[in-house]
Amino acid sequence: MERAEWLKQMRDKAEALYDHFSPLYWVKYGLSADETHREYLQKFLERLAPRSTLLSAGCGAGRYDGMLLAAGHSVVGIDLSEGMLARARERFPEARYEKMGLQEMDFRQAFAGVICIDALEHVCPEDWPGILRRFRRALKPGGVLYFTVDRGGDHVAEAYERAKAKGLPVLFGEVADQVEEAYEQALAMEMSKVPAELGDSAVYHYHPSLEQVRTWLGQAGLAIEEEGTGTGDEHWYGYEHFIVRKRSET
Repeated sequence: MERAEWLKQMRDKAEALYDHFSPLYWVKYGLSADETHREYLQKFLERLAPRSTLLSAGCGAGRYDGMLLAAGHSVVGIDLSEGMLARARERFPEARYEKMGLQEMDFRQAFAGVICIDALEHVCPEDWPGILRRFRRALKPGGVLYFTVDRGGDHVAEAYERAKAKGLPVLFGEVADQVEEAYEQALAMEMSKVPAELGDSAVYHYHPSLEQVRTWLGQAGLAIEEEGTGTGDEHWYGYEHFIVRKRSET
């Protein structure tokens, strides 16, 4: 299979799976953001002027939008899953939500700040540079972006070898060797009974090196102001947290 078609299938499966699980999102997960996520989100908020307009990119069910709204800001949320957006609209009717993938963002200097939390791990390496440039275009001069990078772990190399053995057109850092089987299993099960590990295996992930992320940021015209490591739980190896600012035009 050609890589472009395979990546499209991975994206379509992710959208379908999140739509499928969306009715139980708030029941099963709730506001379970860890301490480091909340800490960095607060650091992001401290860099904003009062009553700013913010973009919540890859917002899902709006898990982090309540903190933005509670701080007095206006929120526009975008996500590829219409089911998850429906949950966000129910929970936060004062925000505005649109169905839009990160790859299709077309905002121009519309936001003082942008967040993209726990979402970029579903983006392939070919799309990362363009998405970072789109974030920059969406920001007003001097605007701030906060995003997370799932750091992966030892399983990344193992998943790559398994995927290559299956003949999948993967690049190193991609974890997708179990997507086909896990996706079918997850859809066949009652939503409330799908184990977290199975749901995670049913969705494409990409874990870039932090050096690569920093290079892409520089190329996109985004300057790192703060970077730090979050603590993972038993299922995760943790996140790297980035707060970056739009550099002035040169």
